[in-house]
Amino acid sequence: MSPVSDSMNADIKSVLWNVVGGVLVLILGATWTCCRLRLHFYHLQRLLGFRFEPQTEVRITYGQLFLPAQIDADGNPIAHPYRKQPRAAGGAPLHDAYSIEHPVSQCEVRASTYIAALLGLPRTVRQLLVSDAEVDALLESNFISLGGSGSNFKTADILASPANIFLHSMTPEGFILAGQPVPLPYTCDGHVDYGFILRVRPTEFPRHSWIVCAGLGEWGTSGSAWFLARRWEVLIRSIHPFAYYAGFSSIPDFFAIIRVICGQDQSARIERIYRNISGQSRRVV
Repeated sequence: MSPVSDSMNADIKSVLWNVVGGVLVLILGATWTCCRLRLHFYHLQRLLGFRFEPQTEVRITYGQLFLPAQIDADGNPIAHPYRKQPRAAGGAPLHDAYSIEHPVSQCEVRASTYIAALLGLPRTVRQLLVSDAEVDALLESNFISLGGSGSNFKTADILASPANIFLHSMTPEGFILAGQPVPLPYTCDGHVDYGFILRVRPTEFPRHSWIVCAGLGEWGTSGSAWFLARRWEVLIRSIHPFAYYAGFSSIPDFFAIIRVICGQDQSARIERIYRNISGQSRRVV
């Protein structure tokens, strides 16, 4: 065989090996990405308390409100009490009036978009956005309830559950922990708001998970939902670092207080965390 033929064969082999090497790199890269994604969703399932399966349903529950009858100066009922806010940049004034049977809090709309984006990642969970009035009697489900117990029936149900060993109630003066007569010193002052993330596994429905994102004010609610959706890995590491890094210990029920600057959901950060340790609420952060 001539030197030219030997050189051509060597070049062909080199090209083939490069192709094989490139394919192997692609396969390894795809495998690594798939493994990381599975591990990511594995940890998220442990935090939320339910599995990401095609038959899994999660109800994102907002508080349904209503506007009492409005009367004008002449004593006549106002059928269309809502108005459109003018644009900040000016423009033609808006004269149309609107009628809404059941208005929704803006903070719960923001919160629902954060949670919907989180649950949409695995592409297997069926998420349903429903009002608390629609599911008032439906407890055998996975819930993520938005808003406090005064505006959302499901939040009230979750706080009243025996599985909730953390929070007794919430008032404008702060959060009252179970067994603690004095509220924690957190209030909404117009600059800083406080919310919480609570997860419990009801004893009567152990295969389901109930979660609340609520605040003393509006930004506490949406900021807590943003933190759950965008900083859940920080949350799980704070709740139980060993369980997160070991990868096999279960994540217990927890109650996390979240601090938020009003108007900035992305400013949300952890203030305190309590977790269930042997049936008792214990502060871990």
